[in-house]
Amino acid sequence: MTDHLGLNDEQRALLDLVRQIAAREIAPHATEWEHDGTFPREAFSALGKSGLLGLPYPEEYGGGS
Repeated sequence: MTDHLGLNDEQRALLDLVRQIAAREIAPHATEWEHDGTFPREAFSALGKSGLLGLPYPEEYGGGS
């Protein structure tokens, strides 16, 4: 089943996961990171632990495609 954006259940679940991580791990620190000009390695760690950084790579190479 698709929603009004044309997303299926799997795509909606992925979008929800990204929103949750962004709200929990990124948004609370974004202003500070921007102000200080720092690279948010901890944010990338959270994305990696969730499996989001491997999405564009084939499964045979450890990715999610």
